[in-house]
Amino acid sequence: MVLDACFSGAGGRSVLAKGARPLVMIKETRTLAAARGAQISTSSPEVGHGILTYYFLKAIRDGKKDLAEIYRTITPEVGDAAKLLNVTQTPSLIPDASELRGRFRFRN
Repeated sequence: MVLDACFSGAGGRSVLAKGARPLVMIKETRTLAAARGAQISTSSPEVGHGILTYYFLKAIRDGKKDLAEIYRTITPEVGDAAKLLNVTQTPSLIPDASELRGRFRFRN
């Protein structure tokens, strides 16, 4: 699951509407969120959508298929692009990239 939305890194803490239930992680589900904790994900007028989406799609177009590799590639790119917009944005991956060990790959 790829989430490029405000507070996507909050993981159900404090951003749920009253009465809403948090998502339950299904076994073998991987989540790439645009930001961590209380950070807000941002979009760039230059690319027309969220900066996580831009760098995620760029990594796939560049031939990267392993989710952990994509995460390691785009994390600094997203951070640098966010700094240019005067915000802090650090993608998060659940479970951590070190736990994936090449087990989650995108196919054509």
